[in-house]
Amino acid sequence: MTLTLITIAVANKMINIKQNHQQNKVVGKGYQIRPHINKPQHVAIIGGGIASACVAYLLTRQGVKVTLYCKEGTVAQGASSNAIGALYPLLHQQKDDISEFYQQAFWRAKQLYQELLDDGFKFSHQWCGLLDIAYKDSLKKHQQRFDEIAAWPKELIHSIDKNQASAIANIRLDHGGLFIPEAGWIAPQELVKQLFSATKTTNLLKIENNITIKEIKQNSDKSWQLKTDTKIYNENILIVCGGAESIKIKPINQLPLTSVRGQITSMTSKREISKLATVICHKGYLTPENNGIHCIGATFDKNSFDTEVKTEHDQYNLRMLNECLPGLTDWHEDDIVSAKARLRCMTPDHLPMVGAMPNLTAHVDHYAHLRKDKNWKFTEPAPVIDNLYVMTGLGARGLCSAPLLADILAADICGTPYPVDNKMLFNLSPNRFIIRDLIKRKI
Repeated sequence: MTLTLITIAVANKMINIKQNHQQNKVVGKGYQIRPHINKPQHVAIIGGGIASACVAYLLTRQGVKVTLYCKEGTVAQGASSNAIGALYPLLHQQKDDISEFYQQAFWRAKQLYQELLDDGFKFSHQWCGLLDIAYKDSLKKHQQRFDEIAAWPKELIHSIDKNQASAIANIRLDHGGLFIPEAGWIAPQELVKQLFSATKTTNLLKIENNITIKEIKQNSDKSWQLKTDTKIYNENILIVCGGAESIKIKPINQLPLTSVRGQITSMTSKREISKLATVICHKGYLTPENNGIHCIGATFDKNSFDTEVKTEHDQYNLRMLNECLPGLTDWHEDDIVSAKARLRCMTPDHLPMVGAMPNLTAHVDHYAHLRKDKNWKFTEPAPVIDNLYVMTGLGARGLCSAPLLADILAADICGTPYPVDNKMLFNLSPNRFIIRDLIKRKI
């Protein structure tokens, strides 16, 4: 698909979903109404990864000044520091809420990153496609079922046999699978740094490095104090994009977020595997060569904040590759160049969160009747904590989801049209979990 077709695909999604007056479209579901504020002159962002970079990039293009608080000496040192990351949508057999979000997010990400490239900001990448390989019988049945349902256009994803897979991958493969031709890989750290470089050209971005925000506290005038061990910063509008680290900050810690540790392993390229020409997903993933290395991974350790590299996790990554695709490589532990463990921030339903931080106590008071009748009509807008926004829970798919989420957040703050419909907005809203818990009588 050419860039023109990508632009058309994104534009088509924008048709008929401009929602500057949401209140007229969510009759009886006040908890879906997003708060509107006067467009601010300045906002502050906590974070330094792909989420923060996309938000800063889009807000400054709306004329909003941004101060970024980054805990490291430079940006892109957390999950965005991985050497190579795959860019592809999460697609299920049927068109469900998760798949609908990720396929729209995917096209938006491709559009934004190509825009960056067209403007002269370079980062290592290849739009080489991604093969989700059917390496066992259950996955072959899944592939067959995917073909039968045919929920997605072939230009987005289609089935290929082992001969086609071998031709696309440029190495011999024993299995076919599902191929996403417009997917590929990006060097995330390079991308994030280039996004910030592009943002700086507006002269509206200020980055404060080596600032670890330990606490945030709201002032009587609804502005915010950002506290470190030694200093207090005052900001009117605050956006928290700190990934798993933000789970430790009140009141963000009231949201159902989980830190998941993931370790990836960088392997030295060898003659045969150096020919690999597409990203391969199995139980884990394998990327083509970039700067003499391939990335394999990744581990998945829930409820962990540990970023220390572990030898046994490198061994797991190698074992996983060899068990799923035996004989594909002759890599051993001696071929490991480096490894990196970073934290992903996850939600219970595997969709990210974006929007105003909900006042959860007030939600229970406002919407208590949902416990008795989930269809009860409410006109009261969702109660929120003023001037506090979150964009979090991107998991392992921040490269794909961050641009569209940033579009939504920019619409929240600047009053521009939303790029998605009301159903998707609520599916991504930080208050969705407490509303569901009330309906299910969990609280």
